[in-house]
Amino acid sequence: MKQIITIIFIACFCYGSNSSEEAMLNLFDEAYYKLKASYVDSINSEEVIKSGIKGMLMPLDPYTKLLVGSSKDRLEMLTKGKYGGVGISIGFRKDTLTVLSPMENSPAYNEGIWPGDKIIQVDSISTIGMTTSDAAEIIRGEMGSEVVLHIYRPSEKKKIKFTLTRASIKVRDVPYYGIDENGIGYIRVTRFSRHTANDFRKGLMKLKKEDLKGLVVDLRGNSGGLLSNAISILDEFVERNTLLLYTKGRTDKNNKQFRARRNKSISSDIPVAVLINKGSASASEIVSGALQDLDRAIIVGDKSFGKGLVQSVFPLNDTSTLKITTQKYYIPSGRLIQKEDYLKNGVLTDGNKDTTFKTIGGRKVKGGGGIEPDVFIEAEKLPPLVQALWRDGAFLNFCASYDKRKLIYDNGIQITDEILDDFLVFIKEDSIEYNDYGEFYYKKLLASLEKREGMNNLKSNFLEKIQFWKKKKTYLDILSNEFDVYYEDRKNNPYKDKINKKWIINGLEREFSRVICGTSFDCYNENTGSQERIRVSLFDDIIYNETTKILLDLNKYYDILSPEKKQVD
Repeated sequence: MKQIITIIFIACFCYGSNSSEEAMLNLFDEAYYKLKASYVDSINSEEVIKSGIKGMLMPLDPYTKLLVGSSKDRLEMLTKGKYGGVGISIGFRKDTLTVLSPMENSPAYNEGIWPGDKIIQVDSISTIGMTTSDAAEIIRGEMGSEVVLHIYRPSEKKKIKFTLTRASIKVRDVPYYGIDENGIGYIRVTRFSRHTANDFRKGLMKLKKEDLKGLVVDLRGNSGGLLSNAISILDEFVERNTLLLYTKGRTDKNNKQFRARRNKSISSDIPVAVLINKGSASASEIVSGALQDLDRAIIVGDKSFGKGLVQSVFPLNDTSTLKITTQKYYIPSGRLIQKEDYLKNGVLTDGNKDTTFKTIGGRKVKGGGGIEPDVFIEAEKLPPLVQALWRDGAFLNFCASYDKRKLIYDNGIQITDEILDDFLVFIKEDSIEYNDYGEFYYKKLLASLEKREGMNNLKSNFLEKIQFWKKKKTYLDILSNEFDVYYEDRKNNPYKDKINKKWIINGLEREFSRVICGTSFDCYNENTGSQERIRVSLFDDIIYNETTKILLDLNKYYDILSPEKKQVD
């Protein structure tokens, strides 16, 4: 055991050590053995040592970490681009593990598992009380091995047992690409793993055959991944040998320049826009930031996350890996994407106080962390009711159990008044709990007024008025009655609110698309369920729709890219 501890800690001190470090290693050794020999109960040596390593990493940045077990598996899924599994996306809907969508041609898809199916048991293990990570860990496994999923299907009101053989499942990081009637192409990239750049290129080549007049690359919510694939995607847009990125580290091998390795595949005459938000980080910021610095695309949406650090992976043994931050990366203008050093120790900054930089065409862009969009558009917020419906899985549960013979198809599922009426009955039976606009504060005020101590804090003249009305009807009763009637009417008639109705129709369109195109039913186009769901979600996406308008107006597009114009709201 002593040898194992020493090996692990020497691996952590990968840049050499001195006598002081050796003394501290010996101190850890002594502390561990004193603990093991003298603690009142027996200790779990493995857990104690893991905790020691994690404690050693605490003063550093949050991306330097020990990966063990499932965390290591997720890293390998990123680097290899595949895993052993059955090919389903899962999540919890009203406390029940639910199939969100099976991947096309996966074991789950081929055996007939549908979106909306409830997973009640995996092999002999009940899913009650599981987390999504727990479930994914036991469903995945060695390729060629079997796993049994016990399903409840709401649409047929019966239980079904599926015995599936695990296969190699390719991670799909480019889940959808398509082109609209105006020739504006769209590619969604959800992360950067081994196959992302190849899948992006395939999608781009297909769009080019469709008389492409503009391109939207959607990186919203993309937290990053492999640097190499971000660079490969940038290759599609710029001339060979163009500087895309450079990194700085403590050693010479970590000081690198990355340049375009081949000639671009998309003409400079085709306008490009990249969509980002607060969830866009790391590799997403490399792509969006480099294209902004090179004036090759406009950036639309919200400011990105601000992660400008590169991690290297150091295996410790078969089950454990150390991921260490070894480099900071800079985009062509010289900007460090890493946001302000919240540790206040200089670890995450470069000491450069200059926060204004210039693109290749002379536009001013801001440093200091993250990528600021050229066109800022705030995403629409869902109404409280619609948030609750998504949280409880009401849309998917309803669509999975609905009579498909009632559906009408025309460029997607048409949400008729009959469907809306049926959905209203469904959610009332489901007793969805939520606070409408202002309802939380109304309830809080009501509770405060009902307490004597709350009443004593009011001004005396207000107390006198309350005492007066108590003889007939209290202010409190009047207030609560008015608000109760108001909120009851809104909840009984949610379609009176046009915003509610819009987003309920949007939710039904998306989940019907997932169900119809993700099962053995005949889909109304060539998309899979997850692809069609993304397509119809764009119908009401204000950021996407405003972006396509800019790409179709070349005067406005090039005006944004001119040095005199920057930051459009």
